[in-house]
Amino acid sequence: MALIVQKFGGTSLADPASRELLASKVKTALEAGDRLILVVSAMGRRGDPYATDTLLDLLNQYPGGADGLSRDLIASCGEVISACLIAALLNSRGIKAQPMTASSAGISATGDFLDANPGDIETSRLRKVLDEGAVPVVTGFQGMDGSGRVLTLGRGGSDTSAVAIAGALGADFVDIYKDVPGVAKADPRLIPQAPFMDFLDYDSMVRLARHGARVLHDKSADLARKLGIRIRVRSTFDDGPGTLIGPLGIVPPPPAFLGLSSSPKPGAEMKLVAVFAAGKGAEGRRITESYAESWEGKAMALDTGDADACGFVVSDDSYKEFAQGLFIRLEAGLAEE
Repeated sequence: MALIVQKFGGTSLADPASRELLASKVKTALEAGDRLILVVSAMGRRGDPYATDTLLDLLNQYPGGADGLSRDLIASCGEVISACLIAALLNSRGIKAQPMTASSAGISATGDFLDANPGDIETSRLRKVLDEGAVPVVTGFQGMDGSGRVLTLGRGGSDTSAVAIAGALGADFVDIYKDVPGVAKADPRLIPQAPFMDFLDYDSMVRLARHGARVLHDKSADLARKLGIRIRVRSTFDDGPGTLIGPLGIVPPPPAFLGLSSSPKPGAEMKLVAVFAAGKGAEGRRITESYAESWEGKAMALDTGDADACGFVVSDDSYKEFAQGLFIRLEAGLAEE
């Protein structure tokens, strides 16, 4: 019997069909004898009624009127709604569940508004709910400071909440459920042929996240490394094993080319960073820089601060073709590394 923290992101909560899949994941794990803690994000994305960006946009109609306290407090409401809704869904299916906020779950946070870090967790509160045979459904993305104020952990912070809870309770795994079946070597929407990886070591996942790979919050990957928590990035929409993130030595070392991260820049530009395994950057940079030169100035070099990564900013009308060509070059050129 394992203790598993299951974290469900906004796309896994956005509509009734997705929420039913969530409930089936919970039921399957419980029937296998596992004990569960759920961590939930706000539902959906900007434009959906209870998404974090939608809530923050309410404040934007009063420029200069909302400080960090107000922004964190309203941003935390989306997770509260999700926790109540998912607990109600599970209870209606005969699965005893209890919604819990950061306050009722005893989760503290330290640091600044909008980008805090998880602090101590009073584990007795979560253990009590587990011992009563219920599934705690906990709000992600938030903690309480010493004055009782809500602090949020930065965008994507529900991943970090799940890892922090797992570390405090000694959980066996954190299962991060998303709309993709694991960690791919590039955004599948940009590089459809990018393969999903079976395994990534902590350091490789941290580096990919810090360079813009949005599948996992960078703070969560770093915290998992520090605490030794194994993460499985899985899909809500299939039953595959996903990508295991853990220490080196579980499987063979990572490939020389870890992946191509992509993140939009202000305006019509895209930041692309080719990330290589530690110590494998020299050949990767040679291939990447040679490829970029063939674009005759359309790709502007970017200082990544990482000897094993090579980045560029590419205009909106060129970045897809640039990224697809670069990915093919790197996959072929570093296949035997």
